[in-house]
Amino acid sequence: MGRLSTACFIAAIVALSGCGDLSCPGSNPLRSSRSNAIAYLKKKAAEYESRPAAGDRTARLGQIYYDLGMKYLEDGNWDQAVASFEKSMEYGKKSAAVHYYAAVSYANRGKELEREEDIRRAEYHYRQATAINPDYLDAHYGLAILVYYEKGDTATGTGMMERIVARSRTYYRAQFALGKFYYEQGRPEKALSVYESLHSELEKKTGDSALLKEYREQCAENIRQLMKELSGN
Repeated sequence: MGRLSTACFIAAIVALSGCGDLSCPGSNPLRSSRSNAIAYLKKKAAEYESRPAAGDRTARLGQIYYDLGMKYLEDGNWDQAVASFEKSMEYGKKSAAVHYYAAVSYANRGKELEREEDIRRAEYHYRQATAINPDYLDAHYGLAILVYYEKGDTATGTGMMERIVARSRTYYRAQFALGKFYYEQGRPEKALSVYESLHSELEKKTGDSALLKEYREQCAENIRQLMKELSGN
């Protein structure tokens, strides 16, 4: 089989600027800016940690560690991101967003290190995020990807992605993912149906944003590839 385009089909949703790895020049202004922000947040955390447990200390530390976790997440520093989000929750910030980004951090680290415990922790935090906010589609999506790929439960993962698509026809990456799931399971006809439906929806959208243009192009390419395979050419 060929390779279908997936339109940002990744477990994490972090958008890294530049090359996004250690090959980036040290003078990268965005990386430097994040480093400055991390240093500032670590300093603020130390200041609040040294204060007596009174007033807004706990709430402030919860927010500071959340902000710190987000900076580490942007850098792909999964160890520090995990530690920061866990500290945020220790200080009482247990929102759906904190659980979601903790899950993203655990999932990425677990995938890179092939660490099953991290995958279990990622699943736990994804489920906590969806329990707190049942409409948090990013969390439902991340969980479906985790179940399908990292846990290897393709049937359950596919069902979860189908439910996301049924809930929101404008959550386009779920449709890309669902089509890919069908394709990988040897069901090209169903994959084609998903992409044809998605293409029809994308053509109705007004505007010419870069992301919308990319979605249209990748969807059209998937349709061309599938039709070619199904015709035997």
